[in-house]
Amino acid sequence: MEPLRGWTIFRHRWPIVLACLAVAVVWATIHCASADRQYTASTELFLRAPDVKTSAGAYQGDLFSRQRAQTYVKMFDSDELAQMVIDKLGLSVTPQQLVSHVSATTVKNTVLMVVSVTDSNAQHAANIANGYGAVLGTFVARLENVANNPDIPPLVQVVARANPANAEASGSPIWMVFFAAGALALLAATGVIWVLEHFDTKVRSRRQVEEITGCEIVGKLPKTRALGSDGDVGQAFDDSEEFKQAALRLSLNVESVLQRIPRIKAEIPPVVAVVAGHGGDGSTVVTRALAGAFAERGRAAGIVNLTAPHQEREATDLVVAGSALAETGKRIDPVTTVSCSTAALTAELRGRDTLLLESDVILIDTPAFHESIDAQLALSAADAVVLVVRPNENTTLSLCRLVSAIKALDMPVLGVVVNLATESSTVEGFYL
Repeated sequence: MEPLRGWTIFRHRWPIVLACLAVAVVWATIHCASADRQYTASTELFLRAPDVKTSAGAYQGDLFSRQRAQTYVKMFDSDELAQMVIDKLGLSVTPQQLVSHVSATTVKNTVLMVVSVTDSNAQHAANIANGYGAVLGTFVARLENVANNPDIPPLVQVVARANPANAEASGSPIWMVFFAAGALALLAATGVIWVLEHFDTKVRSRRQVEEITGCEIVGKLPKTRALGSDGDVGQAFDDSEEFKQAALRLSLNVESVLQRIPRIKAEIPPVVAVVAGHGGDGSTVVTRALAGAFAERGRAAGIVNLTAPHQEREATDLVVAGSALAETGKRIDPVTTVSCSTAALTAELRGRDTLLLESDVILIDTPAFHESIDAQLALSAADAVVLVVRPNENTTLSLCRLVSAIKALDMPVLGVVVNLATESSTVEGFYL
């Protein structure tokens, strides 16, 4: 996936990424809050070797202490030793419960022994570990039967006391939990986005439009707030220079393609049907923008606005807003608008001298193709067709059906107008 395309997909699918990250943060927070964290505190003990006066005796004493250390490790499973710690610290647990939290190991090739205690509270763990260090010497002296001999020094000495500040916490650090949750969230979001993109039926790119229609894109009308909710093209021309320039380029391209179609006679104004698959695709906006652009360039455009039969207007509803540019330079749109039913379309086109004589091009604002049979009837009265596609709204299936119907009528297609979309700078031209 090229970087620009990935960025385009992210801009379109960012709510999925945000939702996955939000779920990950909530999960990590709950996990850290509810996790039963355990702390392990350790105390280090030294096992004294017997008093000797020769080097051979010292070696034998050291070896004796090491062997003894292995035995002492096993004593930490003793309930008697655990009871001594309980009594010393005043703990409210049984010896069996305490033994399950205690472990002991020897340091290799030394006479050192490490006693470790695990508890949910670091201070408690340290206290218990130190308690074992305090009573172990007495316990060992009792076993060795030297408890009452004042001439024998302690057999066990504490080298390092347990400190709660140095207790090791079990489980992963909080930062690692959140990092892992974030990574999994991004991975999940990537998978969801891949599935959506792979099985997406919406028209998303310029390449898709060109492949499905088999036509070139003759114009693109950008999104602009100036259109408002009612699609006020006149306001868009006045407030948005980008929209105005896009409409002018569209009119130039349409006029250029019209001149190359042999079946269109130069002495008769060409009739162009502007058709879209659905009502929300903006065929009316494209029709008015195209007519306004022709007017801006000094061309007279006639618009035939098809209405339902029960809304058929009388001849007095014919609106003619000028026929040429004013000499003062102030723009007066030379656009003639006629509203009629589909049944009266042919008579309207061929029987009204005003529309024919005052127009350089006639545009039919057709109903949505997939919503009314009148659209297909209107196409049969036109000389050529302009397709209107609204990316991220139209499906590839509806666009294919529209193209197939136009091919069945053997209608020349001037091109495709991409309506209300911004194209990304990618090879495939993804729309935002």
